[in-house]
Amino acid sequence: MPRALALLLLLGLSAPGGRGCLQCDQSVQEALRKLRLALIPGRFHLEQLQARAQALLLGMEGTFFRDYALNAFVGKVETDQLDLVASFIRNQTQRLMVNSLRDEPLLEELATLREKVVKELKKVLRSYELKACDPKVCRQLKEEVLDCSHCQKTSPKCIPKKYCFVDKQPRVALRYHTDGEYQRNQALMGILISVFLAVFVFVVIVVSACTYRQNRKLLLQ
Repeated sequence: MPRALALLLLLGLSAPGGRGCLQCDQSVQEALRKLRLALIPGRFHLEQLQARAQALLLGMEGTFFRDYALNAFVGKVETDQLDLVASFIRNQTQRLMVNSLRDEPLLEELATLREKVVKELKKVLRSYELKACDPKVCRQLKEEVLDCSHCQKTSPKCIPKKYCFVDKQPRVALRYHTDGEYQRNQALMGILISVFLAVFVFVVIVVSACTYRQNRKLLLQ
């Protein structure tokens, strides 16, 4: 039953509503689907390895790349550059379909495939963000870009510097506290811990002193 529930959740991730960047390209969707059907279950004999491979491939068909684009970058990319990444993943999936790997070596290759695609996707996401974060370059951008969160083409827009890249973007900030609240809470926590340790040490010293005096009296009697 747990395995069945996990597969249902993973299937939910691959639904059309979860599309993003690479999944906006139907040829990429089809390449990943064909790869999954060709490898599972035929090339995996162990049920555990089969489940892990299924999860990995369904994740790539689902929201994995979209979440990466939105959590690590602004989630927009130049369409011509994304076409190169789509071509790369189609070639890689074709290569995996015709090789003879099975079980654990094949699972490692699938993990490597995902890592390679992330690296290629990172290049084009970062390329656009570098341009959009530079006011001089940004004003010269004319070509439409792809919005990874909605799978729609849109006009390029300049990005305020405070929102550029991971450490400054609101989407990766703490959701339940503002920066000021978080810092105050951290400071308060530090003070409370310091006071508690000081009281604890004082109590230990007092108890030790009392014990020493009682023992000394007993020795003198």
